Amino acid sequence: MKTTERPGFTIPEIKDLTRRDFLFGGAAALLLGGCGGGEAEESPGQTRTIEHSMGTTPVPVSPQRIITVTDQNALLPLLELGITPIASAGSLEGDEGVFRRTDGFDTSDVEFVGDFLEPNLEAIASLEPDLIVGYEFQEDLYERLADIAPTVFIQVFDRPLDEALMDFADLVNRTDRAEELRSRYKDRVATLLEDLREQRETLSVSVISPGDAAGQFYRADVGQALGTVMEDLSLPRPAPQQGVGDFDPFSLENLSEHDADVVLVVDYSEESAEVENELVESPLYRSLAAYEADQAYTLDGTETVGAAWVRMEAFLDELERILLDPGLDPDTVQE
Repeated sequence: MKTTERPGFTIPEIKDLTRRDFLFGGAAALLLGGCGGGEAEESPGQTRTIEHSMGTTPVPVSPQRIITVTDQNALLPLLELGITPIASAGSLEGDEGVFRRTDGFDTSDVEFVGDFLEPNLEAIASLEPDLIVGYEFQEDLYERLADIAPTVFIQVFDRPLDEALMDFADLVNRTDRAEELRSRYKDRVATLLEDLREQRETLSVSVISPGDAAGQFYRADVGQALGTVMEDLSLPRPAPQQGVGDFDPFSLENLSEHDADVVLVVDYSEESAEVENELVESPLYRSLAAYEADQAYTLDGTETVGAAWVRMEAFLDELERILLDPGLDPDTVQE
């Protein structure tokens, strides 16, 4: 499966279209350290079978030398659980290798082994991993990686993110920690819904993002952290944003159909010169009822993308700030 990189997401190339694949969570990184620590001591060499997106694989019960072949969709969730892989693929920015979405976590002991689109297999093999972890859109790499060490690809997209995060936790024996993170997240969702009270049935929210090409925009809540939060809140949405959705772009000419009491634009223009937020400069955007009511907001997408509860909580931080504003008009758009 061919993949294409954009600032927020990595997704398959479909119909020649591309899509962009908390700081709050530094505490999670500090809580637990080390690569192999599980919730119970096991005998060296003991294995168990894990079911994942590429089939089933016997893996060490207590892996000690984990390598991840993507940063924001494998390295990040392990760091959040207190597991530090010995190496990871990431993203090349010029001649420098970086690990995306890992702000707030210590990656100083993680060796860089190439861009996630083309990891350095020789470097990975030389480090003698006992477990390699990736995600479903790297399937073209799977057989070559599986020849090096037991390899597990966890499905991150097309399902609630918290399900994927529990699979990461099970893989590295940190389900207790994952349950704590999930419980905290669920409590925050319940509290926000309670604070909204009767408005939760009528307050409509639109979540969009600038397109990769001129004159386009996307739903920004398809999967991962944003999508999981919006699904859990179940707030009213504009008609084109109801249901699961996909990565197909919309034309700016249809922007009025995405108007709502609150419009959130998830923006990546600060991260890459290749992405310009022409959406918010458009006369069509500025004619939205939400914009005219001063209820259209631009959010930093780099803080809400990545496979981690801290990313979902970062989005909740923004929603609490915006939706609980006592001056908010919940009847900006008449449904």
